[in-house]
Amino acid sequence: MDTSEIAKLRNAVRQQVSASREQRFCYRALCVLLIAEGHRPNQVADWLGEHTRTLERWRKRFIDNGLDGLIDETSPGRPPKLSNDEWKRLQLELGQAPATFGLEGKKWQGKLLRTHLAKRYQIDFSLRQCQRLLKQYRQSPADPDTRPRRQDMATFRLSDTPERSRI
Repeated sequence: MDTSEIAKLRNAVRQQVSASREQRFCYRALCVLLIAEGHRPNQVADWLGEHTRTLERWRKRFIDNGLDGLIDETSPGRPPKLSNDEWKRLQLELGQAPATFGLEGKKWQGKLLRTHLAKRYQIDFSLRQCQRLLKQYRQSPADPDTRPRRQDMATFRLSDTPERSRI
């Protein structure tokens, strides 16, 4: 494989790893596992395009805190204003005419949705946020269970490896 193909693979891995907190956890666990199995940190860093110091920091966090040390300290971004259950309920409501909820209008628009959210959910969204919600609703399949949601943290047991003592 030439260097450009290797770079493309590294970029693809980085994109997938950065997609979620759970994937970053699994990636860190894999890096620590490779070191635990006897590979040098600088070798693993070269393979994956990471800094050696980063891998050493992950290894230390694992030694100090176990698997919990590999989880991101903070959750990236602001938590959503609508819970998954509220989003499902709202999707069902958006399938009905605004008049059903005592609002004037035949079609859902940003201003109507903003009023509806304030009355029914006691949540204040900006007009632009409401427009985005409507766009997301219109682009989603009919099943309200299809909203992207976080999956459970992957279970990863390094203690089963005989080389654990090398860490």
